[in-house]
Amino acid sequence: MLILNLFVALLLQANPPAQKVVVGLLNGQQFVVENPEFSGFIQGRSADAVLLYQLEKVHGQMPTNTISRIEFGEYKRGKPFAMTVTLRNGQKLELQSELHAYVTVKGKTDVGTITIKHPDPVSSPVRLTTKKPNRKRDLTIQYLEFPAA
Repeated sequence: MLILNLFVALLLQANPPAQKVVVGLLNGQQFVVENPEFSGFIQGRSADAVLLYQLEKVHGQMPTNTISRIEFGEYKRGKPFAMTVTLRNGQKLELQSELHAYVTVKGKTDVGTITIKHPDPVSSPVRLTTKKPNRKRDLTIQYLEFPAA
């Protein structure tokens, strides 16, 4: 009987709510991505993801569950991404990306599974060069918004 009660209790437990992120694209489209996976200067899955940043000479990691919104600033060739990060308490920070010069968001939406890359290197022609490519025309994401659970 005890095993049956435990089995019924496990069945009745509610699943944790899906983590979501709103991705606003430069062309005005918005996607709500459930249980997102990040790579690049944001790494990890859903609530366990962290933003890798630098603020002048300070380098750090910020959990995305403390972030309300990330707005991407002007792109400068060969420089880290500038961004304005709004924390859940309303504080705004002007940060730069650390380590990687891209971010990728992958997850489920109401139209299926999607992958959004910022910048999207597939959109420009491949050239052999020693200079870093100018990805200004390849940018896709305007902002990421992390709604409260």
